[in-house]
Amino acid sequence: MNRYDLVLLGLILEHERSGYDIITEVRERELDRWANLSTSTVYNRLTTLEKNECIVGRTERDGNRPERVVFNITEKGKEVLKKEVLKHLTGFNDDPRTLGFAFLFGADNKELIRTLEAHERRLVQEIENLEKMIAEEPRPTLYPEGPFLNCMSRDHILVELKYVRAAIGILRDPVRNKKLDGYFYINFGNRPFENFNQKSEGEGSAEK
Repeated sequence: MNRYDLVLLGLILEHERSGYDIITEVRERELDRWANLSTSTVYNRLTTLEKNECIVGRTERDGNRPERVVFNITEKGKEVLKKEVLKHLTGFNDDPRTLGFAFLFGADNKELIRTLEAHERRLVQEIENLEKMIAEEPRPTLYPEGPFLNCMSRDHILVELKYVRAAIGILRDPVRNKKLDGYFYINFGNRPFENFNQKSEGEGSAEK
């Protein structure tokens, strides 16, 4: 199971849907912010979920329209969905970015700074987009969970932006550039960790 299956099962639990319905719903709810679901991924995962007896499909025709397969969730699918929801609520260790920060020493500083600065720009743009959406709420087409998710996403990104900027600062100047309140550990391999709450005499600079 993965986040794709969580989205698919959740949407099908609401009411029966075809693959096309799901793709449309993902775009309308802007769920692709959290699960980058392409058309091929949706249909591939639906096939897998049906094979695993989490959903069951039936063919129907509406007037002169082409036949389509509509899916309903099974009892097994409901149990799987429940487990995935609970797991994802506390899945803070699932973020692949954590591994990137854990092994920063695997790339040189210039590459790291260039990559993080590009990510910083994307984060700023995303915050601006979310702020605009929040300012426009409530919107007639917005689903009930929209305001909560948008605010939560914005706040998460703000925290991430804080740490990304701190990492850029450390990589540029590990001694003088100390802009973070609280602890921020960054893995420099054999190089020392930096503790931004404490100042010690003879604090050495990390190798670049």
